[in-house]
Amino acid sequence: MTVEDLEAALEAVSLAEAPDDWALAAYRLAVARSEAASRPEEIDQALEMLDKAARILTADRAPVEHGRILTAAANCHRAGGRADRALELFGRAADLIAPRAPAVEHAAALINLGLAHYEAGHPEPAIKALDHAVELMTGGSGESGPDDEAGRLLGAALINRAQARQSLGRDEDMRAALDDYRSAMAALPSSSLQAGMAAHGLGAAVLELCRRGASGSTPEEAVGAFEQSLSVLSHGSFPFHHAVARHSLALAFEMRNGPGDLARALNSAHASLSVFDPRLHESHWRTAHATLARLEAALDDADPPTGRMGHVARLLASTDETEREQLLRDRLLRAASLPPMGMSAALEALVDSLAALDLDDYREVLRTLIGVLMELPDRLLEAACDVLCRVHRDHDSAEVLDETLDGVITDRLFGPQRVRVRDLLEANGWVRP
Repeated sequence: MTVEDLEAALEAVSLAEAPDDWALAAYRLAVARSEAASRPEEIDQALEMLDKAARILTADRAPVEHGRILTAAANCHRAGGRADRALELFGRAADLIAPRAPAVEHAAALINLGLAHYEAGHPEPAIKALDHAVELMTGGSGESGPDDEAGRLLGAALINRAQARQSLGRDEDMRAALDDYRSAMAALPSSSLQAGMAAHGLGAAVLELCRRGASGSTPEEAVGAFEQSLSVLSHGSFPFHHAVARHSLALAFEMRNGPGDLARALNSAHASLSVFDPRLHESHWRTAHATLARLEAALDDADPPTGRMGHVARLLASTDETEREQLLRDRLLRAASLPPMGMSAALEALVDSLAALDLDDYREVLRTLIGVLMELPDRLLEAACDVLCRVHRDHDSAEVLDETLDGVITDRLFGPQRVRVRDLLEANGWVRP
């Protein structure tokens, strides 16, 4: 129901004639308003309504309903930055709900309490509350049943417990956190946001153990975890979480430090920096910027300086077809999310760097590029054809590049696709060699 629907439902109930019904309607409306709030005063208005509902549905008369109202009020205080007040209310709500509500609701109350303790800097009581929530959702077995809600709550409890354990900082707590993240990933639908966050948490914990030189953890495991996270946390659906995971993947590549890993790290760090807004995510933007600068310096020390995109182009030329396709698709999809001028600039930077490769390398990467473009939105193909024409025209070896492009089109495309691409190129002034 919309906020407007809930407002109408409240107006339809008489406070004098049906106070309990009015309090329940006010509670539902206050929750909806607080979730949609964009200003502090809207949170305060929701709290006023919840206070009125709590005075009607008291702890003595309606303990479960009162506990739900306290939970909603605690969430409001948490959103307003009043962590201590939120913790107090979450604790009272859990005490009221525990002996009376279904197990899933009891577990949810304990998860709220555990998270509030963790955010207040109290990891031990957080872990204790979350231990109880896990027990409720597994019956002590460690595994949830077929119920989707139980699985979701179990996943949330395990992720929050893992974070609390990580904050303790000891190696044994970090390893226990790894087990929690793995269990959460097993309990949650693989395509859910929570599963993506669990995979990212797993990678971060593995990376920290690697930094300490602890046995049993490798950068390769961290890379795999972050890549799994990114399979869920897409640029289009979860841009901020995607950028955080991209930066984490860059750090994992840097630590792995195998052939091409510094270039992979640079590519991933650049992807994160393109999403972070310095006005909204200043600390994340600064961290990603520092990572990118460090990686560029390391690459320039190892190879003749070619610039950021030059290093990416070399990686595209040196890797196998599967990774090359994935890297190009990812970069092209990010370009497609930009306004027309930004998309054109991103494509031009890519094609410019590719045209600077040896001819055989250019042909190999161009072949993959054309194939990926055929699978993506048509406007991206149109922009790429325009950029290819411009880059070739301005290149010292324009004729050779045009011959290479024509050969790739003949070899890579068939029938209507071949005609379509050549038509787009000719519309931009390209003359088939």
